[in-house]
Amino acid sequence: MNPVGRRLLFIVALLFGILTAGWSQSATSADYKIQVEDVLQIQVFGQTQITAPSLTVAPDGSVSAPFLGAVKAAGKTVDQLMADLENLYTSRMRLRDPLVSVTIIQMRQLRATVGGAVQRPGSVPFRQGDTVLSLINNGGGPIRDIADLRKAFLRHSNSVEVIPIDLYSMTVLGDMSQNYTLQDGDEVTVPEERNNEIIITGSIQRPGQYPYHEPMTLQDAVALGGGEVRYRTKFSGTRILRQKPGLPGEYEMIKADFVKYVRNGDASQNVVLQPGDFIFIPESDTPDVNQIAALFNVAYIVNLVGGGNLFSHIFGG
Repeated sequence: MNPVGRRLLFIVALLFGILTAGWSQSATSADYKIQVEDVLQIQVFGQTQITAPSLTVAPDGSVSAPFLGAVKAAGKTVDQLMADLENLYTSRMRLRDPLVSVTIIQMRQLRATVGGAVQRPGSVPFRQGDTVLSLINNGGGPIRDIADLRKAFLRHSNSVEVIPIDLYSMTVLGDMSQNYTLQDGDEVTVPEERNNEIIITGSIQRPGQYPYHEPMTLQDAVALGGGEVRYRTKFSGTRILRQKPGLPGEYEMIKADFVKYVRNGDASQNVVLQPGDFIFIPESDTPDVNQIAALFNVAYIVNLVGGGNLFSHIFGG
């Protein structure tokens, strides 16, 4: 049989082997680059002793070809590796017109990493088409009361660029515009919220510190605090102390008449809270600062407002 006929016969045999093996269609792409951990099959037509049915590409990118030793494979297409092997079998083993076949019988498993405030951080396998949200779910999801959903970020492999991700918009508001398709080697981090609490004190059943859940309103805080102290609580005089954005030590005072919300449905009085808010519910028109100290550590509160007369800071003006 002439060389052309031999090559055609060899190609037909290879195609039959590929179909019967159920080879992944994605690996047939001519521009696919062989990667570390791919599993290859190497054959030389007419040379039964030069056959390797299962060769895993090593971490250094090489593959141990029969009778040749380590040959660089990672980063090359199948056609490029076949050409290299044909040249090597010709020059080193003096084979005449060797017909080399390289088949990817198993592609490496795609992996991405999820870290930070999730239930099961670590490296997670994924499939083509999986997204950021599916990766986080595979990691057990964010840790409630700890994860800062608005400040998650994505980093691609071999890149220093950080891509912001608003998980709150995804999971609560249904905005999937940032639910990016994963790439091999991606890293997604969900940071911890360092100031993820509110403080409620004054004339309330259970004063103290409580985890912040977004979205959270004054009504939610009152419920966490156990509601009113009968005949004593003055909800109409509720005050919320909040740090000004970007101005450490400076605070604004928000007045809320919670009675108007409960009785009249005035939603503007049901203030939307932020992490770190300090909520005080008075007992009378002239609340005593000692009452606050008895319910919470006054040293902490004085430090919170940056010193000075706490009473005048909260109720002045």
